Amino acid sequence: MNVERPMESIRLAGARMLMWLFWLNVPALILIGWWLKAPDAEVGALAAALLALLPTIMVRRRDISAPARMTLAMTSVAIPALYVFLLRGHDWQMDMHMGFFAALAAQTVLLDRRALLVAAGVTALHHLILNYSYPAWVFASEGDLPRVLVHALIVVIQTLMLWWIVSLLTQTIRLQTEERQRSEGLRKEADAAKERAEVALAELERAQTIATRQRAIEEAARRAEEASERRRLVADALEARLGAVVGDLGQLAGQLSASKQWLFDLLDRTTQRSAELRKAHARADGDVRAVAQDTEKLAISINGVGGSASHTRDNALRGAMATRALTPEVDMLSATVDSASSIVALISQIAAQSRTLSLNAGIEAARSGSEVRGFAVVASEMKSLAAQTAEATRQIDIYLQDIRRAADSVSGAIDVATQSADTIDRSTAGIVDDVAEQIRATGEIAAATEEMARHIAEAASQAEALSLALAEAQSAMGETDAAATALSSRSQELQETVRNVLEELRAA
Repeated sequence: MNVERPMESIRLAGARMLMWLFWLNVPALILIGWWLKAPDAEVGALAAALLALLPTIMVRRRDISAPARMTLAMTSVAIPALYVFLLRGHDWQMDMHMGFFAALAAQTVLLDRRALLVAAGVTALHHLILNYSYPAWVFASEGDLPRVLVHALIVVIQTLMLWWIVSLLTQTIRLQTEERQRSEGLRKEADAAKERAEVALAELERAQTIATRQRAIEEAARRAEEASERRRLVADALEARLGAVVGDLGQLAGQLSASKQWLFDLLDRTTQRSAELRKAHARADGDVRAVAQDTEKLAISINGVGGSASHTRDNALRGAMATRALTPEVDMLSATVDSASSIVALISQIAAQSRTLSLNAGIEAARSGSEVRGFAVVASEMKSLAAQTAEATRQIDIYLQDIRRAADSVSGAIDVATQSADTIDRSTAGIVDDVAEQIRATGEIAAATEEMARHIAEAASQAEALSLALAEAQSAMGETDAAATALSSRSQELQETVRNVLEELRAA
């Protein structure tokens, strides 16, 4: 900011004030002239208006240059001179000289020492010139040089004091302006520093925000990486555990499939043996019936007492031979029953293994959760099927025990028949004497034959029951085969589901 600018503002304000004072003196001169009935009142007012016109133009143009200030100073001194002129010859004329001092004092508003000198010089010239040319326009009496000198001395003293005041004011204003400039500069520097600080603070806050975001991004990335690592570890653990479970299921399905074929073969062989057993029962029944017929013939021969002893002996020998012929058949029946018992024990063992496998599968399904619920159902069905198979084998074993007991009874009957035949052979010589004994022995043979026939019938019934049990076992094995197939299918589905879930888990 320019140092002269504040002084120019003060000078412009002072110039406006002087301009308005100039124009106020125009009506004042008219009023005073009218009041004093001065003959030149209009002339004085017109002169004041003409004097105020030029300063007014300058002020309107905001012209406060040095010439303008000089013009204002001379106009300020000319206005009191008009009052002195208008009041010439009046007692107050001398008092109007006070206006010159007021005019000098008014120049301080222009803050210009040259204007003071101009005003003082014009005042001195006014007094000196008029003192000799028109003394009445200055003093009431004749010209008085000593009085002019006194006035001049007073003007000089006032001018010197005003000079000092204006100098001090000018210096003060300049110092204030400079101080204000320095303050303004410092304020601007402070504002600039503040702006820089605010910018730096904003940059710091932005940097902190960026750092916070970066830390948040890094933290999110770290958490995402940790979550991905945890998912990968979980996927690996699930893959290991579920892979083991699926492998066990596949192995179990393979074992069931292998056991299925072996059991089917075993059941086929058992069925064939059962058919052979029924055929043997049929043959034994025929033989027993033949023995019964022979025994009946023997009884007729004894009761008729018309046959010869040799014929009786021959019949007895034939009966013994027929009875002995039953021994291999009965032994074969016992061996068949033993084989069937072994088969039944094997089936029972397989059923126990199936029940154990189904129990293990159910436990693994319970550990694995809802993904292998179908496998749990299959395991439950296998467990139920194993229980049914065990019950069927238990019943078959009971039937075979009954057949074994019947075979033992037939064997005992055959032994009895053999002993009877031997007795008949030994007693042929005394057949007449021993007819009664032979009748009794024949009755025993008939009873034994009937008992043997009954046991053979029971054995046939047991063989039929064995055939039915084998048929049920075949049906159960069919269900086991279906369960094994379903287990294998569910195992493959579970493996595919586990693989898809693990892929999604690793890709998440």
